[in-house]
Amino acid sequence: MLISGAGNKRDFAARVIGGTPSMEDIVQKVAELEYLEEIQAYKLQRSSEYPDFGSQLDYIYHNGIDSWKTDIVDPVKAKYAKVEVDADELATRKATALAEYQLAEYSKAVDRLAKYQLSVGQEEIIEEVIVGTTAALNEEGSHYLDEDGNIVMDNITETTIKKISIDAIPETVFGEPNPLITQDNAERAEAQSVIDSTPQAVIDAYEA
Repeated sequence: MLISGAGNKRDFAARVIGGTPSMEDIVQKVAELEYLEEIQAYKLQRSSEYPDFGSQLDYIYHNGIDSWKTDIVDPVKAKYAKVEVDADELATRKATALAEYQLAEYSKAVDRLAKYQLSVGQEEIIEEVIVGTTAALNEEGSHYLDEDGNIVMDNITETTIKKISIDAIPETVFGEPNPLITQDNAERAEAQSVIDSTPQAVIDAYEA
């Protein structure tokens, strides 16, 4: 195949499959083509090892076909043995490629749904964050001690804004549905569809 770039490989794989294949089919076909290219590397290795065509003809002329096979062809073939397709390895490559693709798509879908909905807006979210510690003091200004005689420490916290408040945008523009909301809803629906169709094993891998 010898095609660089994920996009180019997927385009090529789609043409090999024909019709309108799903992306799941395409990524598995890419894995298959890459595996076939890998195991056929011996052909390139052999061709680079053989003497040039003229030298081989000269050798045949002076030594005969049998000597040419024994002295030139057989050693190269022995050095770079033919590799056959391993059905189990091929199945593993395709399954791995599919799982990696599904994991990437699931991750993108989760990130997309984590964004606030334009038609709803976003409420402010604040949280208390521990920024340090200080020795606890009693009313007399002395340190509190625990039962082991250690100074008791209090946490120092700060209130931080985790998410800012964002107003919902208008549902209509000049009497028509707001195209930003329409696009946002469509993207969210697509992301939810990806999540709903993701195998549990992939979700478990994401959450691990």
